[in-house]
Amino acid sequence: MTKRIARLVTALSLAALLAPVAARAEFGTTNFQLLQGFNFNDNQLGYNTAGGGMTTLTINHFSTWSYGDNFAFVDMYRGKFLDLADGPTGNRALVYTEWHPRLFLNKLGAPTPSFVKNWGLAGELNYSNGFYALLAGVGFDLAIPGFQVAGLNLYYRDAFVAAASAQYTSTWQISPFWDVPFKTGPLSWDFSGFVDITTDHDKKIDVMAQPELLLDVGTFAGAPGKIQVGVEWYVHSYQNFDIAPLGLNGGRKTVSAPQLMVQWTPFTQFVP
Repeated sequence: MTKRIARLVTALSLAALLAPVAARAEFGTTNFQLLQGFNFNDNQLGYNTAGGGMTTLTINHFSTWSYGDNFAFVDMYRGKFLDLADGPTGNRALVYTEWHPRLFLNKLGAPTPSFVKNWGLAGELNYSNGFYALLAGVGFDLAIPGFQVAGLNLYYRDAFVAAASAQYTSTWQISPFWDVPFKTGPLSWDFSGFVDITTDHDKKIDVMAQPELLLDVGTFAGAPGKIQVGVEWYVHSYQNFDIAPLGLNGGRKTVSAPQLMVQWTPFTQFVP
């Protein structure tokens, strides 16, 4: 019954988010990211490769409209992927995608404290091979000096993981995110990222973080904001599966995988 209620809440929230389809976009930007990562040995999510190397092509899109915003991305992974017990497989590619729509109630007249820019309903869909998560809750954009973006989403989360003996997990998730541009002399930098804090199949804390530090090299070619280079750090701390025949003892595991990154932003549009 709890799962049915969670799915109903998710469906209703998404319906509310999608209802004003006639509203036009105010701002939109799309970028492409190419990352080369090292030390990928994430058994839980399947990002576990021979030698630890993994190449990722990401397509990101963010847009705002009169009453909310949308963020979506698709990750396409290449590597020599291993199974749960670190054995070889024939798999050389994975795809993962997320969609984050939000409807701001303050844009509809709800009262808003001075330290909050926007707040309202937040939804999220996560999909990959053998995994999905449906999330619904509330989201906040916060007014913090020095931050171009500072926000927090609070969710009820209903997830399915095939690797965990086809288990469903109904839980919560807290997701802060940020974007801080800054300069050092003539160099323009951007520090951004997110942290997802939830519980996993064993009801133990699961933390995923992906901070990025990028240098705007497009500035030197007269195209600021178009080409950025830097690093993204993949950090995932979780309770591993307890599957003795596969050599998994259910202990705590932290994956720390640095990634070299190039980002190209060909499309950014403001609508007056």
